Amino acid sequence: MKHLPNALTLLRLVLAPVVALFFWMGAVAPGDGPQAFSPDDPRALAFTQYLKAIAFNLTLAAVLFVVAALTDLFDGMAARAFNAHSKFGRLIDPIADKAIVGLPLIVIAIAMWRSGYPLWPVVAIATAVIVLRDVSMTLIRLTSPDGEGARVSSLAKIKTTLELILVGSLLGVSAIGAHLQVQFSIDNPGYFMIPFYAQAFEWVWVITLAITAALSAWTAFQYLRPGKAAP
Repeated sequence: MKHLPNALTLLRLVLAPVVALFFWMGAVAPGDGPQAFSPDDPRALAFTQYLKAIAFNLTLAAVLFVVAALTDLFDGMAARAFNAHSKFGRLIDPIADKAIVGLPLIVIAIAMWRSGYPLWPVVAIATAVIVLRDVSMTLIRLTSPDGEGARVSSLAKIKTTLELILVGSLLGVSAIGAHLQVQFSIDNPGYFMIPFYAQAFEWVWVITLAITAALSAWTAFQYLRPGKAAP
């Protein structure tokens, strides 16, 4: 059982690209998709099936992300319960955290750019700050004399929690919106709907992402100050 914490952490690391892939398949890879059809057009059924495929991929991305996020909770609990703390675990845990956040965020930024979302530059810049900061901190950690670097600070843990909430909420809302669109298309073939909560959620999400990116940069600055915080 002493290997359970590391196994959970490695599972989170493996799930990171899988989550990103399914979100890509649901939000980016489909492209523009079929044209909208009139209700009496026989191709309307194919259009609905197309929307169902998108909803399936987005739902799978959201569910797997929740599973990955839960491993972040349970690997720490297992490490304490079985006294299974290790140098490998302390090294791989923050890397897994960065992967499960960074990879989906990159795909989210690309999806917003592809869709022409007006605030996509803000999302792209914030994502770049978060990802570049995390890659830099990981390299510093791996090249440190003890192979570990400094311990993760409490502020950095708050940053990671915010990032997990940001990614998880967008994946979840995207999946819900996709299923609502499927139901709407059944009654209104060829037409799209915009959920009533979409605009408010988008503004809150982008603002919180920008704040999180600023916090991410600040924790990096703290770490680079001699004798201060951690990655």
